[in-house]
Order: sequence, then C-alpha cells, then structure tokens
Amino acid sequence: MYLRATVHEADGVTLVSLVVRNDADEPRRFRVANRLDGPVWPPRRHGTVAAGWDEAGYEGVLAASGTRPLGYATRGPPADPPAELVWSEPAGASEPEATSAEAIIRSFGDPRPPAAVAIPAYLRPWDERESGDDRP
Repeated sequence: MYLRATVHEADGVTLVSLVVRNDADEPRRFRVANRLDGPVWPPRRHGTVAAGWDEAGYEGVLAASGTRPLGYATRGPPADPPAELVWSEPAGASEPEATSAEAIIRSFGDPRPPAAVAIPAYLRPWDERESGDDRP
C-alpha cells in the first residue's frame, strides 16, 4: 500500500488531499494519521462526519488493487509529509462490517422533510399545486 499527499494552504487553513492505493491481491484494512499540528476537520455529509473519520485520521478497507481519494482540513501549518499510512493488514473476507451509532445515523440520510411537506400548498408556486387546489 502507498499514500500520496498534496497540501494547499489558504487563509490559515491547510487542505490535505490524499490518495491511498492498495497494490495487494486482497482487500486491506488501513489507517491514515494526520501529522500536522491541529485536529483533523474531516469531510461531512448532511452535517455528520463521513464514515471512517475521527479526530486523528481515517480508517477503512480498500479493495484489492483499489484506490481511494481522501481529504481533510486542519489549522496546523503545512508540513512534509502531512499524513502517514500508520498500518495496514489483510481484511478478512468474513470480517464483519463495523456498525457504530454514527454509521446507523448516517444511513438515515437527510433528516429534513421534503419541501413539498414543509411548505404549505398555498405558499408553493401555482404550477406545483395539485389540480383542484383553490387559490387562497
């Protein structure tokens, strides 16, 4: 496995772009750690930290001959290298999927109601109303 990293600094924030490559013929579990001073600001989806991320880095499984792009931000000044591949090990075929409370919450998706439910019919544009609606 290998790790390639690039860094870009803007307005006191360091953006780290990573590519992890698994050259093995089997899936591998791996850990990437931040080497910059400052906590990791991981990517978020719908306000929830993306799967695999914590305050120090990323942990995941990569398929045989697979590649995974990763990225995060931090307040720490740029350094070389900004991150390191801490360890990797074979990911057993029967290895169970990690199910955490965060993973379960992420699986629910966006918690906001659809706009059609949140906006009363009389406030929606006329062309979005169901036929038969009377004007207010």
